[in-house]
Amino acid sequence: MTPRELDQLDREIISQLQEDGRRPYRAIARSLGVAEGTVRFRATRLQDEGILRILALADPFALGYAVQAAVLVRVTPAAHARVAETLSEWPEVMYVSSCAGAADLYMHIICRDHDDLWQLLTDRLGELDGVSGTETFMELRVHKARYVYPGLTDTILNDDS
Repeated sequence: MTPRELDQLDREIISQLQEDGRRPYRAIARSLGVAEGTVRFRATRLQDEGILRILALADPFALGYAVQAAVLVRVTPAAHARVAETLSEWPEVMYVSSCAGAADLYMHIICRDHDDLWQLLTDRLGELDGVSGTETFMELRVHKARYVYPGLTDTILNDDS
């Protein structure tokens, strides 16, 4: 399903669940003027189709992780897919994406402390076949962590309804 296939009601449901993933379907239905069953059916369909995932976002610092970092990874072309797959399996790696530009892969990691970061960067990443270089950016303080897409309910998303 592409964004232009989502109607306004789907977008409104997604928008409300992005703000509060625990919001009751009944409350969403009331705010949108539709039946609770309609919201339940559509939310389930959006989840089944992989458009929507509802999860908890925990503060890693409150959980005892002292280090967050972004790591840019350069890899040889032949090793790109294998390295991306390997990094995706590491528990410290929260996010991996392929890039164009100064790096081939971007990853966001959390570590318990600087020793864990050192071990990850030198012993594990440094010895991974196909990695030709890295650049690490330490996060000192998070000023905003928001995963709500702006403009979701705007008609600019090609609403055909």
